[in-house]
Amino acid sequence: MFQALSQRLAIPAAAIGLAIGVWLILSHDAPQVGPATLAAIAAFPFVCAITLAFTVDEHGVARFSAPLGVSALASIGLGVAGLDSSTLLVICGLASTGLLLGCGWSLWQASGGFARARFRGDTALVVALIAMLALYTFTYILASQDLMFADFMYFRRVSIAVAGMLDHFQLVQLLVVYAASAKEDYSWLPALLPGAVMALSAPLARWPYQLALIVFYAAPAYFALSILARDLARDSGLQRFASRSVSCVALAAFAAFAAYPTGMAITARGMPDIGGLILYVASLRLALRLARLLALPGGHEARTGPMVRRLTLALALCLFAMFLFRRWYVFASVGVIVMLAIETAALALRRGAAFRWRDAIVAAAISGLVLFALAAPVLVDWLSDPSAHDYVQIYAAYRKGVAVFVAQIFDWYGLGILVLAICTAALLAITSSNARLLRLTCGSAVIAAVLFLRVQTPYIHHVFLIAPAVTSVIGAGLLLLYKRSGPAALAAAGALAVFTLTPAVSAFAPVGFAPTAGQPHRPRADLRELARLKNWFDAHASPQHRVCALGSSYTFSDQLIQELWQINPVATSFYHTPADRPDVVMAHVDTADGAPVAGIKDCAVMLVGDPVQTHLVPEYQETIIVPASEMLSGKGIGAKYRRNGETFALENGVTVVVFERTEPVDESDIAALDARWRDVRMKNGVSLRGSGE
Repeated sequence: MFQALSQRLAIPAAAIGLAIGVWLILSHDAPQVGPATLAAIAAFPFVCAITLAFTVDEHGVARFSAPLGVSALASIGLGVAGLDSSTLLVICGLASTGLLLGCGWSLWQASGGFARARFRGDTALVVALIAMLALYTFTYILASQDLMFADFMYFRRVSIAVAGMLDHFQLVQLLVVYAASAKEDYSWLPALLPGAVMALSAPLARWPYQLALIVFYAAPAYFALSILARDLARDSGLQRFASRSVSCVALAAFAAFAAYPTGMAITARGMPDIGGLILYVASLRLALRLARLLALPGGHEARTGPMVRRLTLALALCLFAMFLFRRWYVFASVGVIVMLAIETAALALRRGAAFRWRDAIVAAAISGLVLFALAAPVLVDWLSDPSAHDYVQIYAAYRKGVAVFVAQIFDWYGLGILVLAICTAALLAITSSNARLLRLTCGSAVIAAVLFLRVQTPYIHHVFLIAPAVTSVIGAGLLLLYKRSGPAALAAAGALAVFTLTPAVSAFAPVGFAPTAGQPHRPRADLRELARLKNWFDAHASPQHRVCALGSSYTFSDQLIQELWQINPVATSFYHTPADRPDVVMAHVDTADGAPVAGIKDCAVMLVGDPVQTHLVPEYQETIIVPASEMLSGKGIGAKYRRNGETFALENGVTVVVFERTEPVDESDIAALDARWRDVRMKNGVSLRGSGE
């Protein structure tokens, strides 16, 4: 009894320690944050821990007292140490990673681990999925002669870096770099598995990277969507025995692929984002199981209490892992949390005093503590400079008009598919015995979409946020049809594939009725000219004679120049230090990058797109427009350069003009360029906040 009492009292002591530690860390790392804000942040883990101390059962106290005590001592130690920001962020990143892996392993062991893993026909289904998706990817790349750059190249580059570290057994360095990336907008998490595959094969080749994306992300994602579709169909009358058949899961997986082939096209172009759907579906199913537990009548506390704790921990890990995998999946995490809260509140209102209040409070406290601890590196980094993460302002350049946005959505999903999904969802709602999973799935997608649109207009990879609500709902409808008539369901699945994967409908239907983004895009018309540009760049560019590029479009940009190595992939444009670069990385977006980079003064040769190349709202890309316009007109910074007569004719009527520097460019020239950039922004008459302002 004395031991149990001491353990329960240890949690409030740890709560006080956590609050003190968080206060010390943040007051040193972010002194500009006001005392009220610091107090509110420090109070959050304190309140969660105190709540846990008075609500969790004796078994739970024994499980939580020691970890909370260690966390409190560690946070106080870090606060007293007064480490510099970079060291503190690496330590927090390592601690967050350790917590994520440790809790995940603990849950895996508690569930039985490999002893409970079942390998039946599902394995054959995954193999078939991999083969189908590999065939699609091979066809897509071959037909489009796809050239990766910008975001589509970023994770391949990181995977190459991971492969290099693994090849040289730099495991500690890789762990530190990965942990440090936890606070960045682009975590290294999606690149770890592809990087490992590339280390075992050909690091510079595209095929091992693409194969890794299919095996580790795409095939499991479609399998997860099929399981979600099966669960939705079960709620509407599909027998449990029938739904376990491989044919049902295979049909639902094919439906997910056929209903949204754009998702696989994104993967074929090199983006790993589809992998987040695995965590998204897992979060929805965990939220459903937690809601079901809370809906049970009172009693059996000894069994339900541990189950609630395990489910809450698993859900918290999945929600954070989604955010870590790709930052914008945070909107899906918020959607799941909000919908689970709504479901729980509705249960509480109906049950009143009979509701499992204790279990619900314990779940809220555990999830709050775990998510706070996992997000520690992000919290420490963001509070040190909140304006650097004001994404509503930073991504204002990415907002498009409503008509453009709607046209893109119809291209990616197709009006016909969206209408089919809405109609099927209505049918499921009418026929479902409970519809809780349907509400969680569709509600979280709507919330995620609304929150994302508050920040920016989505790009093609962002619309994974609503993929479960579209693909799984359609898949569930096909499974219900399969229950009545197998041939009819197979015919419907085939018709769906024809509708989305071929031009059979889009060729004559109104624009946007059938999606086209899942079909291979046309090859660039200027591939020969790009090869010539690559050879010219390789012959003229060096760290002592830098060749730079001014442009920011899919037709021409400095990023495109950096990725021309793909044409003959014997070496990448990786450089250990900025001094090794034969070019200068340019700023592109005013609100994200600030003024034109001072490194322009080091450019011996400048490549400029004519007309000036932008791809976002022009008023937010003056950091490109101002220097590029001056180069083309021969004024301002352009007065220090001359045209050498060499040009490159790219697609869409864009000409790349080569300029050679005739006079040195010094700090005063850069300062004057900076002033002209600021003047233009002021004249634009819009509220722009850029780096350095």
